Amino acid sequence: MRASCLALLLIAAAGPASAADCSKDVLAAFEKQRTSKVFRVEFSQPSAEGEVHMKIDYMPPDKMLQSVKSPAMPGEQQTMLVGNRAFAGTSGAFEELLPQFTQSIIAEFAEAVGEPKNLGAFECLGNSKIDGQEMLAYRTAEKVPDGADTSKIMARTIYVDPASGKPAYNVIAALTGTAPPALKVKYSYPTDVEIVAPANAPVQKLH
Repeated sequence: MRASCLALLLIAAAGPASAADCSKDVLAAFEKQRTSKVFRVEFSQPSAEGEVHMKIDYMPPDKMLQSVKSPAMPGEQQTMLVGNRAFAGTSGAFEELLPQFTQSIIAEFAEAVGEPKNLGAFECLGNSKIDGQEMLAYRTAEKVPDGADTSKIMARTIYVDPASGKPAYNVIAALTGTAPPALKVKYSYPTDVEIVAPANAPVQKLH
């Protein structure tokens, strides 16, 4: 998994509006996120080998550290961006990537931390609990036909921390709310993150 999926995780287009439009509140929350000193994105997904966990720390304007853990991988796989240089490695042993790969990572980073586009329409759900925390919830506004099976209609819910006004969770789940979510992204805002280019990292060799 690469950072290319992150724009979809952070901001995704929603369906047509069918209720009170609270999209401005969601837009304001993501604006606070992208102007934070640091923000972290975490999620897990199942695979044939076991659960894969991804964590990405963003430090605008030009730093990022992505870490992926999987039972199928020998250690923690990492990708780092510092300015116009990118690195990749396993458990802290980095190589500097060649320019063609670096430019791709820079473009993906810019998309992930850039101004939200195609936000779509969200409706206010009001106060809602997730992981034992009281949040403000906003769900994609879906037009649900009468008699439709809501267990098969997926919607995105953004949970916003009322104290900070920043997004805390991004959950994709069936409208019924009874099944486990298809995707649950957690956002946090750590204050102890440092992203420093590794010293003396060898330049990547193409095999």
